[in-house]
Amino acid sequence: MSAETQYNKTLVLIVDDNPQNLKVLGNILRENTTYGLAFAMNGFEALEFISAKKPDMVLLDVMMPDMDGYEVCRQLKKDPATENIPVIFITAKTEAEDAVMGFEAGGVDYISKPFHEQELLMRIRTHLDLKLSRDMLEDKNKELQQAYETIEKLALTDSLTGLANRRSIMNLMLIEVSRCDRNGGYFSLIMCDIDFFKKVNDTYGHDAGDYVLKTISDIMRTNLRQQDVISRWGGEEFLIMLPQTDLDKAVAVAEKLREAVKSAVMSFAGEHFSVTMTFGVSRFDKGSGIEHSIKKADDALYTGKQTGRNKVVMAE
Repeated sequence: MSAETQYNKTLVLIVDDNPQNLKVLGNILRENTTYGLAFAMNGFEALEFISAKKPDMVLLDVMMPDMDGYEVCRQLKKDPATENIPVIFITAKTEAEDAVMGFEAGGVDYISKPFHEQELLMRIRTHLDLKLSRDMLEDKNKELQQAYETIEKLALTDSLTGLANRRSIMNLMLIEVSRCDRNGGYFSLIMCDIDFFKKVNDTYGHDAGDYVLKTISDIMRTNLRQQDVISRWGGEEFLIMLPQTDLDKAVAVAEKLREAVKSAVMSFAGEHFSVTMTFGVSRFDKGSGIEHSIKKADDALYTGKQTGRNKVVMAE
């Protein structure tokens, strides 16, 4: 968006209890700019309008009944939603201390009447330029932050299943280990693998294999607690971390998952079939560390594969 296009959308609020002053300022801006204009005749009316419309600038008289311009400005600066709206005081008060009070209240400029028309316009334009630049910078910063968050999420997420990836769950397990060190807690791990997954790909195609991976991911997500972490460890293998869960309960969770997968009917491209999974379960061993605890779950999984599949095996 060009600067001129932006200025065409600029809204300036003029606040003065004197209708003649409103008219004079309004005419100057109409004749020399493309800004949208709004008017208020007292501080309360101004604050109500600003709350609803969020103008790009406020031209504010100081001497008004009930609430003077200084207080209006202070109220704006207290509110995070309006604190960045530039306020220019335009007033007949000409003493230096009056200008100081205006700046202390949060004004960006202080113009005494009678003013020079072109000087007024240039000051308004200058402060609108500054606001436009600041707004554009904030928007770019938000875009960069969103892009960074997206990249970070992608770096920690398996693109096919939407589960945590290997890097992500390793980071989370290290955090859980630290928590256990501080609080004396514990957690268990489940390593699981789809039985005869190559046969699914060979029989129904790799698209069907992707479908199975996503479906099983959804099944396991549905049957786990919010605090549990499930990741795609690699290929058709998954690793699950169960915080504050002892070995017996982890085995029960694995059995629940095994039954849920076994009972699910897969439907893809007119074909209907089912799959099973094998599970190895271990409890985090503080003495030997996280890598050894993962290996114990993997060894239990291997034992299950070697002894018939579609079963849950507890690590020794």
